Amino acid sequence: MNRVALTAWDQYRTLFSNWARSEAIFANAASLAGTGQLLVAEMQGSIVGCVLYVSPGRQREDIYDSTWSIIRMLSVDPVARGQGIGRQLSEACIERARREGAKVVGLHTSPVMTVALPLYLRLGFVHYRDIPDRNGLPYAVYTLAL
Repeated sequence: MNRVALTAWDQYRTLFSNWARSEAIFANAASLAGTGQLLVAEMQGSIVGCVLYVSPGRQREDIYDSTWSIIRMLSVDPVARGQGIGRQLSEACIERARREGAKVVGLHTSPVMTVALPLYLRLGFVHYRDIPDRNGLPYAVYTLAL
């Protein structure tokens, strides 16, 4: 999991204003499992994707309503991209949210994430509000009403 997250996010190394800080977070991504459910995708016995699903009412950043489900840190190994893994992981989170009775799924992303943002928009997420820049990049919260 840690390797996948770090490898997936490395493409933003030159864009993030503090890559060392971000790198430390991605290299320890599995620790997020304490705040939600960690979902993984495997191919040929290797983890190639992961995402954190956070249920309504669980601990979260204050950019999210406490009643929402949240998708965090969707990561797909670059060697496995283009095979629908990110979509499948996102859909698995949305399905969990429906089963739990959540009315909204939220996430945050940036326009520089030129694969993730269009994926979320195709899944039906809409811009909810801008949030302060992170790592020198613009970010916004997106929501999907269920």
